[in-house]
Amino acid sequence: MVFPASEPSFGLPYRYATLLPTGSNHVSETESLRSPEFDNLDDLGKQVQQFAQRYRGQVAQLSPPELAVALQELAELTQRMQGIPTADSAEAAWQRLERIIALQSQLLFFLLELQSLPAVAAGGPEEGVPHEGQDGAMPTAPCRELHRWHERLVDAHVEPELQPFRQFLCRLLQRTPSPWHEQQSHQQLEPLERLLHQQYLTGRLAWRQLWQVTLNSPAALPDHTLVQLGTPSHWREQSLPTHASAEIRWAAYQRLGQHLEAHADLGGFILSTLIRDHLWEAQWRGYDSAADLYLARHGLTQTFLENLLEGIRDRLDLFQRYYRLKSRNMGRSIRICDLRAPWRDPVPPLTPAEATSLIWAALQDFCPECAAQAKPWLLEVGAIATEADKPTRVSETESSSRPGETGSGGSELLLKTLATLSRRLRPEDPQVWLDLEEMQGATQPWCSLPPARTWGVQAHTIFLQQILLDHLVASAVGSPRMGRPALYDPEGQAVPHRWRERSGSLKLAQALLIHHLEAQLQAVFYQGLIGRLELLLYRSGIPEWENGVTYSSWVSEEWLKLCQELCGDAVELLPEHQFYWVGMPELFLRPFSAYQASLASLVALACHRRYHDSPRNFLPHYLRWLASPPGSLTLAETTQMLQADLSDPEGVLQALEELEHWIETLEKLLEEDPDR
Repeated sequence: MVFPASEPSFGLPYRYATLLPTGSNHVSETESLRSPEFDNLDDLGKQVQQFAQRYRGQVAQLSPPELAVALQELAELTQRMQGIPTADSAEAAWQRLERIIALQSQLLFFLLELQSLPAVAAGGPEEGVPHEGQDGAMPTAPCRELHRWHERLVDAHVEPELQPFRQFLCRLLQRTPSPWHEQQSHQQLEPLERLLHQQYLTGRLAWRQLWQVTLNSPAALPDHTLVQLGTPSHWREQSLPTHASAEIRWAAYQRLGQHLEAHADLGGFILSTLIRDHLWEAQWRGYDSAADLYLARHGLTQTFLENLLEGIRDRLDLFQRYYRLKSRNMGRSIRICDLRAPWRDPVPPLTPAEATSLIWAALQDFCPECAAQAKPWLLEVGAIATEADKPTRVSETESSSRPGETGSGGSELLLKTLATLSRRLRPEDPQVWLDLEEMQGATQPWCSLPPARTWGVQAHTIFLQQILLDHLVASAVGSPRMGRPALYDPEGQAVPHRWRERSGSLKLAQALLIHHLEAQLQAVFYQGLIGRLELLLYRSGIPEWENGVTYSSWVSEEWLKLCQELCGDAVELLPEHQFYWVGMPELFLRPFSAYQASLASLVALACHRRYHDSPRNFLPHYLRWLASPPGSLTLAETTQMLQADLSDPEGVLQALEELEHWIETLEKLLEEDPDR
């Protein structure tokens, strides 16, 4: 499960809101065709036709500036496809998806014409140097022609006008065969690709839709749970795992587990069907594995994923260490449904001015140049975060009824402000093309998976959280890294007295650090566990069993083994958890995406470690990354620039040492707390 950085959700395979009534699922054909949504799609269809008329058969003749204009138009069309309002019902969402996929299939020609230019393979010949064929002979005329095509595309992606699309073009290069090696093309002719594009609607996308509709049953939560919460459904989905009542957390967990168990056989059938389909496509397109099929879209390989997960597995002791600490402080054992149970006193709410003052002070300590860039936005983003918080904001009376809820009170506004500021300092990469999995997610009212391109924003947000934590910890107890910084706001005014007091800084530092640690433990270890399960399922294919064993029972058994390895003796693993794979959108909606949350957290941790090891060395690299145009760097180039290479397990282990540092910091803060 991938949740926003401010909302970790351990052990919850599917948002609680998906198990609540969403109103009628019936939308008549007449109503849907007359809706503004379909009027927008009609307009979009005309724009798609105009794009195809301009560029079909012409892509090879485009100059770099002309190609940049075309890619910008394609990105705008993709953005409009995403921007069509999400439907409120399953039927309307499916109708919308059908229309959008039909439109997107008309644009496939553009990618296929670009991909007809062969790519240079890793370790291939240098540009402009003649290369011998496999038999030792010099290239033939057709091969020389392919070489010229290759040079044009390689030259194109370094043109200044194409910098915002360089990442996209590099991915195309990595997914196309080399002119110097015999390699099966991963793409087919346009008529076949368009046919397959449309066929997905009656294949894997239909199975995914069935999975979502099945889990959207209104009967998944106990009535007394809903009555006691007494909050809007959009807030309720995140409140249950952090609710102060152990009884309510347990009741919700049990009811969800029962719901997933009831649909485990159907979930197993859908999952096995999807796995067969992905394995078949990987083989047909010439990939070594289904993982390579999906990871190639982001310039990664299965080897990279395996190294990442192996490094995470070597430090499962950090997960267990944190929850032993939590258990000692709560004075009771931790069950799997208690992972986000509140265990410290709530922090009083912050005003936008107080939040921006603290962030400004932290940025000043970290990097004056970065603080100068952030200054024009700080007051604005504080207001935006406050406005976004209004629907879920609760009164002080309601807050006091949930003592110690992690992520509530003062830390919540800080986290939202940091997330907004992160996007202002370094916006998201442009989305030139939506894969079908992302397309289906964008049309569904229930999907909680963020787009793949947001991993960089997530990593940057987590890094800024650590910069703020440096400042708060130093203010509260001093730090060998930071000392005791002064506090300022963008207008040079002192922070209100209550946040200059040691006790106020200590409580805020504790609350934010607890939230930060639980979010990173979720992203690194729980998401890593999902990634390991997925690799196991695809390597195993669809085994044959005896003695009445079913696919769903086998998956449940394997998932429980992985969870037991993660929890050890630090967390009590409940029997209902064996069915939680049934509700994992990563397995059903977007294969091989679970690693993205782990990657974002580990890159942020590695950057923070590099910063404290040598600020003079790190900061120029960080400022260069901030100044780079969004979309201009591949993932490998980003991690190299930020000195956060995770291509081998050793790099992962070094990043996790920073997570260990934060656990040790929390232990120190708890020892310093006079109210402990």
